[in-house]
Amino acid sequence: MIPVELELANFLAYREPGPLRFEGIHIACLAGPNGAGKSSLLEAITWALWGKARSNSPDELVHQGQQEMRVALTFDQETNRYKVIRQRKAGKRGASLLELLIWDPTTSSWKGISEGGMRATQDKIEKLLHLDYDTFVNSAFLLQGRADEFTTKTPSERKQVLANILGLSIWEMYEDRAKVRLTATRNDILRLDGRLEEIERELAQRERHEAELAESQTVAEVAGAKLTAVERQWSDLEQTRNELVTFQKQVDDLTRHISSLERDVNEATREREQVSARADKVALQAAAEAVRADVKALEPLQARLGEVTQARATLGEEAAHLRGINVALAPQTEPIKERVRILETTKEPTCPTCGQPLTEDHRRQLVADLNREIEDRRKDYRTNQERIKAIEDQLASADRELNELNIRLRDRSPLEKRLGELEAALSHAGEAAALAESLRNKIERWFKEAEQDRARRAEVEARAGESESRLRTASLSQADVDRVRFEKRLADERVGGARQKLAALEEFEKQRQALSQERERLATDVGLLEDLREAFSRRGIPAMIIETVVPELERSANELLSRMTDGRMHARIETLRETKSGELREALEIIISDELGDRAYELYSGGEAFRINFAIRIALSRLLARRAGAQLRSLFIDEGFGTQDVRGREHLVSAINSIQDDFDRILVITHIDELKEAFPARIEITKTSEGSVFSLS
Repeated sequence: MIPVELELANFLAYREPGPLRFEGIHIACLAGPNGAGKSSLLEAITWALWGKARSNSPDELVHQGQQEMRVALTFDQETNRYKVIRQRKAGKRGASLLELLIWDPTTSSWKGISEGGMRATQDKIEKLLHLDYDTFVNSAFLLQGRADEFTTKTPSERKQVLANILGLSIWEMYEDRAKVRLTATRNDILRLDGRLEEIERELAQRERHEAELAESQTVAEVAGAKLTAVERQWSDLEQTRNELVTFQKQVDDLTRHISSLERDVNEATREREQVSARADKVALQAAAEAVRADVKALEPLQARLGEVTQARATLGEEAAHLRGINVALAPQTEPIKERVRILETTKEPTCPTCGQPLTEDHRRQLVADLNREIEDRRKDYRTNQERIKAIEDQLASADRELNELNIRLRDRSPLEKRLGELEAALSHAGEAAALAESLRNKIERWFKEAEQDRARRAEVEARAGESESRLRTASLSQADVDRVRFEKRLADERVGGARQKLAALEEFEKQRQALSQERERLATDVGLLEDLREAFSRRGIPAMIIETVVPELERSANELLSRMTDGRMHARIETLRETKSGELREALEIIISDELGDRAYELYSGGEAFRINFAIRIALSRLLARRAGAQLRSLFIDEGFGTQDVRGREHLVSAINSIQDDFDRILVITHIDELKEAFPARIEITKTSEGSVFSLS
């Protein structure tokens, strides 16, 4: 991570000082009086990236008198450029905002890559940096008054910081995965063992299943023979039942045929009697004459019906005409009434209707003439109404007469039809005699056929009785047959079940072989996974990496420590320490040697302690700058020069210059004037009434 630009708004001592651009700066000091806000610039970087600074309360970071602060940090990481923006509103309901953006060179614009929430976005930033806040302040960021942040930790805590710098958490993830795989594989083995035990129990039943098969086959053979005999007997009974059904059907058919012949004989007998009657010409002639007389007596009534019908139509037309006249009289009278009203109400000297000169006598004459015309029309209307009433009475009388005539003439059509039938019968009397003879012959033939059917029916009924007798004496029922069939089916099912059990044993044998092979493979996997778990654990590859890195860390720290102490002091880092019980425990012990011998770090203080802290922290930062995957090629040093004498400060500056090739950007904070000129670039911090400002020189 290399800072490129920092923008502040209402953060600690700063209001809106404008952007601070770091591009082109390799080593620079941040100078200014105490309280001007030098450390605040570096804290703005940590607050932007991790949301953490000197205060645990973010509201205390807001510039006094303001309600909202904002920090935007642009930085390079590997080959990409990013910007993180963090905002905070102060108050009881204070709200925070976090944005992460990446520069898109194809569009020359920023592109948002934030996650759904602040926590997820923060996790993304830390994954991007491969660094959390605690690791940062224990290595590349020497906070004011906290240079001993790393060395004062316990040995195990120091080892954890070193592990974080080296990115050894990935091996913890690998170890967890190996543990999960190992547990799952062991569970698979337990599951296979359980299944193999079940299979062994099943295979132990082979002899019992074979005995069951032999026994069930014997039972099935006996049941099969019994079923064959029963089915043969049942087949004979079925044949008898079918014969009985056939006999009963024949009886039913003969009965229906006899009934049909009897109906035909009865109908033919009645028809013959009717035909014989039609063959009597004298009787037919007398009947025809009587009907003709009845028809002739109705002819005067028919004539009267026509007269009344015609008269009624004429009266109806007259009534309709008079009603039409009366309907037209009312509209014709209204204009005349309007003229009378106008003549009676107007005082004009001219006629309002014709425009002629009008005298009073003339006016009265006109009104009288018009009133007479109105009265004439009223008389015509009343006369018409009286005539319409008289016509309606005549129509009612005509309707009553028509009704009576229709009632009396109702019998004419049946009489005429009967007359036609009698005349036709007279013309076919000869044919009727021949038909009567033919019907007599048919009756005799059908009678004989019916007698033959009755004899045949008696014979069939006798044979049906014999079949019923055989069925009544039979001892075998459908339930008996079904029971024997059920017994045979059960026997066959037992045979099939026994065979399936033996076939299943063959399948179980195959499964046992396959599962045994699978178990051997899983057992091999368990061994491999245990080796991997051990290799991924803290005592495995991570310990080897630390053992490999510690000499480099020790060499780098001693290089700086020797430079700053004129070769008087030497640091030794031990990864194992002996406990009171005599056991060796993993740790990261720091042993300091000087002209007086080996001493614990805690026995040093003041300038000597700072030089030790500085050397080890710079060594950690150099390690962080060179790590694979996510290098941190920036170093931030906040004070520490005040603990040194003039020669000590010179040694510190010399040490910083000696490591400058390991970092792309080094920022050093000092308030000592004589040190400002020791660095090629300077960011001067000035405190004003409007907030602190900075300038680059």
